[in-house]
Amino acid sequence: MLKFGLKQYAAVALSLTTATFAATAYINQIGYRVDDAKEFALVDGNGSVEIVDASGTTVLTATPSAASNWEPSGQNVQLVDFSDLNVPGKYSIKVGGQVLRQDLTIAANTYEDVVKASLKWYYYQRASMALEETYAGQWKRAAGHTNASVQLHSSTGESGSISSTKGWYDAGDYGRYIVNSGITTYTLLSLYEHFPEYFKTLKWNIPAEGTLPDLLAEIKYNLDWMLTMQASDGGVYHKLTSLGFPGDVMPADDIDPIYVIGKGSAATFDFAAVMAVAARVYQPFDATYASKCLEAAKKAYAWGAQNPNKKFSNPSDVQTGEYGDGWLEDEKMFAGTELFVSTGDATYKPSKASANVPSWADVGGLATYGQATHATEFGGNAQAAKDSLLKTADEFVKRSQTGFGVVMAKDDFVWGSNAVAGNQGVWLLHAYYLTGEVKYYQAAVKVLDYLLGKNPLDMSFLTGFGTKSAKKPHHRPSTSDKVSAPIPGMIVGGPQPGGEDIGSETWECKDYKTGFPATSYVDNNCSYASNEVAINWNAPFAYLAGAIEAINHGYAPSFAVAGVARTDAIKSKVARKAHAKQGPQLRFVDQKLYVENNGKRFNLKGHQIK
Repeated sequence: MLKFGLKQYAAVALSLTTATFAATAYINQIGYRVDDAKEFALVDGNGSVEIVDASGTTVLTATPSAASNWEPSGQNVQLVDFSDLNVPGKYSIKVGGQVLRQDLTIAANTYEDVVKASLKWYYYQRASMALEETYAGQWKRAAGHTNASVQLHSSTGESGSISSTKGWYDAGDYGRYIVNSGITTYTLLSLYEHFPEYFKTLKWNIPAEGTLPDLLAEIKYNLDWMLTMQASDGGVYHKLTSLGFPGDVMPADDIDPIYVIGKGSAATFDFAAVMAVAARVYQPFDATYASKCLEAAKKAYAWGAQNPNKKFSNPSDVQTGEYGDGWLEDEKMFAGTELFVSTGDATYKPSKASANVPSWADVGGLATYGQATHATEFGGNAQAAKDSLLKTADEFVKRSQTGFGVVMAKDDFVWGSNAVAGNQGVWLLHAYYLTGEVKYYQAAVKVLDYLLGKNPLDMSFLTGFGTKSAKKPHHRPSTSDKVSAPIPGMIVGGPQPGGEDIGSETWECKDYKTGFPATSYVDNNCSYASNEVAINWNAPFAYLAGAIEAINHGYAPSFAVAGVARTDAIKSKVARKAHAKQGPQLRFVDQKLYVENNGKRFNLKGHQIK
């Protein structure tokens, strides 16, 4: 037991020994929010950590946590909590007198610029229009794929042609795919629907679409294309691509014929869900457009109900992205949930949700969001969905307390692992909305920390942002535009051990696998398996960063419990410096009172708890 008394404390000189191996600190390279809990990861450190301000003054001394092994990278990692430092500025990190970093930043509105960049990237992915210098700057380009009339491939079961323009290029190639547009467009629509007041005024220099806020203007460009992909019978075509992938050329130079390919249940139900959400979101701005979206949703659902198991696979003459899906119940659940919310028609109401974090192939978790956040409409189903959501979220919180302090487990490092991380963060925010428990918010922030540099690659996975960021993404415009810097605001796919792009051909990568999934990555445009970009990978990142910004501007979703919005009005407005050798201090954390001394935490009985 430790008894606290002023006479029992005297200044103690701590001698720090040099680590056997050079220590490395891994941080969120964009910055940390003033009032948030803050931590970075330390590998091969020995002794206390000093954080030093621009004048050379040590403003905080922290004791790292006990080391724990993080299986995805094979490293023993200590977490360093520096939450007490809440004065905006740039700082250095020192261990044993050695400066490890000089780019530790604390700031207000920390993520506003990355929110804007990650959303503006969709403008750079627009098909069928030129990107003007006024909006695109040095990444201006000529229009690609402007032909309005496109031939129906035999896989559609139809002949002739349709008119189909607009939309976003899906990834590093120039295909447009309904299934992947589904989860992407839904995620961005949800961001607006959850925080309309914040996004009504946030702008990032894209062409105006009437009086629509920028986020809705951008989304509408893709919705307009999706609407062209619905057949007269209500079914929705699977994709609009050429027969094979193009070379490294600009969009205007990709002159291979494009085709409308396939028709299936997954595309149709995804389309129905997205259009049902769009009907709600656009109603205040354009009732006619909203009605068009809702009627399209109903028509698609009717076709899907008649054709619930029509699976898509690539025809023998097509090599572009398949987005094939063998299980289709989740898409129907997703569509039924959103149509029930939009119409109140109980014939759409599904009987269950899912405990799985969403991905393009498994959208059951999107139905979980819809059901858990509409308690009145779904009744007992809403509680079941909430329970399922919280059970998974609690496991994420537990994971975030060791290793690199992130949510991801070894098996999460699949193709597009950064989208897995982003969607885990979105899942955690929904848990926060429904409970107000800060542990979920803090774990979601840690996901953002990971994506922006607090990872074993010491890399920001967002192009154009961070001390060290991806420079050579697998993205045809960035490769062939003769501009050295990649288009900013793109989240690259991230590490994963598959190595599908490794080989001896000139266009393939040399072996970059490390034996650990979290470090099997190469920043090279050859790497479509670890360094490509995709619309569905950007969307959860944009939602995560955008929602955190909106929450900290005092906004919360309409369904959220009281206290979710975080504003300066409920926090201390006097930022203070936390100095080394301050002696014992009272701390009020998560509604509990503690005593902290020399980086250690004790309860009021004097028992050490951290």
